[in-house]
Amino acid sequence: MAALLFKAQLINQDQEVKAELARILFGVDSVEDKEKAFRVICQTVYPNLRIREPLSISPANPG
Repeated sequence: MAALLFKAQLINQDQEVKAELARILFGVDSVEDKEKAFRVICQTVYPNLRIREPLSISPANPG
């Protein structure tokens, strides 16, 4: 079961970083599916901000 750490900086319409969000996602889903899920999390938590591309994706060691 692969665990991946996703990190994103979230920016406003003036391109200013207003928040950072990181999550470890694990399970049998593909990297692409996990990335889609992380993007949904970002949009849910910060609906008025958008992700500064690119996302940071790295292997995670949850424990």
